[in-house]
Amino acid sequence: MGNLINIIVEPVKVFKHIKEKDDWWIPFILLVVVTWIFLMISGPALARITAQQMAEMGVDREIPKFVEYIKYLGAPIGTLTMWLLMSVIIWFLGNSFGGDWDFTKALDLYAYSSVVQVLRTILTTVILLIRGIPNIMTFKDINVATGLNLLFSPENPRLYALFSGIEVFSIWQFVLIAYGVSEITGMPKKKAVWVSVITYLITLGFGVIFARKGMM
Repeated sequence: MGNLINIIVEPVKVFKHIKEKDDWWIPFILLVVVTWIFLMISGPALARITAQQMAEMGVDREIPKFVEYIKYLGAPIGTLTMWLLMSVIIWFLGNSFGGDWDFTKALDLYAYSSVVQVLRTILTTVILLIRGIPNIMTFKDINVATGLNLLFSPENPRLYALFSGIEVFSIWQFVLIAYGVSEITGMPKKKAVWVSVITYLITLGFGVIFARKGMM
């Protein structure tokens, strides 16, 4: 459990740990639990906003109860799916740039680097509580601006997704990934930086491609 703290304060210790042991499931459990807490707190606002959007589209019916529980199931499934996808990309790029490591090590690295996103979710939850759930009127209100969207808030959903993706916590995470790739695979830091930068750009691309107007 100490590695969950060390990835923030002494990441090199975590990278050495990853070389010796595979335990990506520890940060996975942490992230899922924190996400569940966030969903429980933001749930009333999410349900109200969704109902309003459905009414605007002319859908006049109550949202089935089971839909509320699907979001809790989606947290672990969605997280694991994204982690596997991102780990495949990091692992493939790492090998392409001359690194020598197993896929599981890439998964461990991405998992521990995602502790940074746990901090972001906790920050978002605290700010929501300060604002007050009844004052949350749009999906956009639920997201705490920590990047370029703090300075620019374009109406175009894809442009907004791009600005939202260039933010402090994501950059922090991919800096950790760059250092981690270098430490774990033994490749030069410049090459490891390229692995991280390319992965980050792919992540931004996914965010832009799947951006939807209704999520703003």
